Amino acid sequence: MKLKNNDMMRMKSLLMVAIALTMGIASCTTSSQEENIVIEGKLTNVPDSIILELYEWDGNVGNRVATDTLINGKFRFDIKTNLQGLHTASICIYSIGLKTSDFLWIEPGTRIRISGNGLDYSGWNIKSNEKVQKSENIFCEATKAEDSKLHQYKTELYTMIEAFNNGERSEEENNRVTTRIDELQKLQNTLYTEKAQKEEALLETMIPDEAWVKRLYPISRKAKLLNDSLAQAKGVRLYERMDDRLKRTYFGQAIRTNLFPPQLVLIGDIVPDIELKDVSGNTHRLQDLKGKYILIDFWSSGCFPCIQSFPELKEISESMKDKLEVVSISEDGEHIWKEASAKHNLTWNNWNDLQKDNGIFARFDIRTIPHYFLVSPEGKVISSQIGYGKGSLFKFIEKTIAEHRP
Repeated sequence: MKLKNNDMMRMKSLLMVAIALTMGIASCTTSSQEENIVIEGKLTNVPDSIILELYEWDGNVGNRVATDTLINGKFRFDIKTNLQGLHTASICIYSIGLKTSDFLWIEPGTRIRISGNGLDYSGWNIKSNEKVQKSENIFCEATKAEDSKLHQYKTELYTMIEAFNNGERSEEENNRVTTRIDELQKLQNTLYTEKAQKEEALLETMIPDEAWVKRLYPISRKAKLLNDSLAQAKGVRLYERMDDRLKRTYFGQAIRTNLFPPQLVLIGDIVPDIELKDVSGNTHRLQDLKGKYILIDFWSSGCFPCIQSFPELKEISESMKDKLEVVSISEDGEHIWKEASAKHNLTWNNWNDLQKDNGIFARFDIRTIPHYFLVSPEGKVISSQIGYGKGSLFKFIEKTIAEHRP
């Protein structure tokens, strides 16, 4: 059968559209796959059926994003991330108490291959398409001996604690185990100190990048928490070597907060005028709630006591709504915060300045969570409480209001 010219043209057009659609679908599929993060590993001399967990870190908050089971020494994680830019990941094997440091750098499109002998991650070989992983590997190689001993001590410590908690034994045996646990913890502290010294030496010679900045962060924390003048001077000198891009990263901002602390909010101060967002993106300020008492709840999704307090916070927000507002403020990044808010159904004021622990958390000098503050109707901070136990918040509020009643 012969086709007319118009029919042939129509056939050609349909064919071209079909090809274009096919190429488009293939392109979209490839693009989507390229955005995934893929981590593959092959370990020798390890038993099958061990479950590995992948944790993704948003600042100082870790979130489990994938699991896989070792089969013939092989494992594979293939994930999508909702976090923007480079961030870290760690691999944990909780069945033996193994929690690696956050030694992997990932972002959409990252490809990592891991090989090694056994579960001691200090000896693992890591190849990645991320340039910063090369710097991370240099730091890890320099502290390989310390990390290997830490792995050994952590494994022994986990085994002893598990045995200690799950069995009955004589007082003499309990004393022996307790003594060894104390020894292991001291040995670990010594190794952490030696490891930090080696990393600090590398900071002097290596070119700053994200892995470098992560090692400067503990120095800045030491300067702040211990009021260490030598750590302060070193931290400031090294901080000045960072370019503006690195200073804008989470750890860059955290280092600045530690080295150049903001004015702290103390008992008796008026609450600061800071913009906070709800999960819908609307802007709020604590000062807008003047006229009522405010219970401020500093929390994070990874804090179990914080989550335990939610039923009581909800009860307080409903039973005392005529005179008090509950405001929960999260340390989490935006995605983790919104996920946790939906999961736990926070129906009261639930806000975030989206600066993690560098904004309002730093202003209130939050070091332990949950941490609660009560604010008077005049907007003045009048009391605080750290930690949570069932019923403790009602008691805290009632006692504080009674003590400050005119």
